[in-house]
Amino acid sequence: MVTRKRRHHWIFSGLYAVYLFVLLGVAYRGFLWWTYSVPPTDLANRVDACQLHYGELFTRRILESRRSSGELNILLLGASVAEQTGKMLELKLTAAAGIPVHVHNAAVSAHTTQDSLNKLECLIERAAEFDRIIIYHAINDVRMNCVAGEDFRNDYSHCAWYASFNRKKQTGVMSVRDTVSESLDKLIGLGEPDAAHVSFGDDIKTGPAFRLHLDQMLKIARDAKTPVTLMTFATHFVEGYTKEAFDAKKLGYSAGQYELATELWGKPINVSRGVAIHNEVIRQLSSEHPDLVFVDMESELKDIKYFTDVCHLSAAGLDRFADVVAEQLKGVLKAKRSDDHQQIN
Repeated sequence: MVTRKRRHHWIFSGLYAVYLFVLLGVAYRGFLWWTYSVPPTDLANRVDACQLHYGELFTRRILESRRSSGELNILLLGASVAEQTGKMLELKLTAAAGIPVHVHNAAVSAHTTQDSLNKLECLIERAAEFDRIIIYHAINDVRMNCVAGEDFRNDYSHCAWYASFNRKKQTGVMSVRDTVSESLDKLIGLGEPDAAHVSFGDDIKTGPAFRLHLDQMLKIARDAKTPVTLMTFATHFVEGYTKEAFDAKKLGYSAGQYELATELWGKPINVSRGVAIHNEVIRQLSSEHPDLVFVDMESELKDIKYFTDVCHLSAAGLDRFADVVAEQLKGVLKAKRSDDHQQIN
């Protein structure tokens, strides 16, 4: 009798375990379908790395961009500061060109030059076309320095976001590891670099990587016969800065969409050094490529009234930023309009 009861217990336990396993499997398939658009029937978990990591290329219809007469299509690459400027740039560039200008805003908060390189490769592989590419980067790459020197990678794959993109692009599948890692990243969010790693940022390792990414983007643009505008990155570091003074709004920055302490990118002194190194790379590339339209935005935005923190722009800053770009591009945009008109006739 005891043996029969024990056998029934084990049978019930086994069936319950199978039930839980099936339930977990159904939940996992449902999660992949809802979050990553993986059909429940696709047990291989095939995914599009570009669509998963850079959904803005799809939702903002940037992939659909094609060159056409009567309008200009400009690709904007960068992070949150560039993303802020998109609408104002479109207005000012349209006025400067005298024909409609569509700014395809591919800039996204926290992204680096590696993200922009990944996006540009995706766009060109899928036949997107642009009349010009504008690139505005520097500060987010500084954050990539907060890792031990032996772990640093030029493609930033020492950061889980880029390692995950590389795996998906190479394998074409969504692994359990990727699912867990990305879910945790979304839950935790982007904060200051880990205290145990922030001192690694004393060694600015990103200069060569920053140049490599820009070089590769310039080559892709050149092969696609698309001119590029490259800009130095504007910042305003307040003398005597402390996080406490910043949080108490005692430093004189304007109010705006973003008001972020400099520690988000690392030690303030390292952030300043890193941006300076990246800006020097931009100047070197601009001198080596006279076909580029170079905009020294660092020199154009000096007043603290233009900033809401060390790099993000106030309303006045956005207006000034767009004015500077429009003024620098006015000649080439009008020349492009004239060429299109002659081709039509």
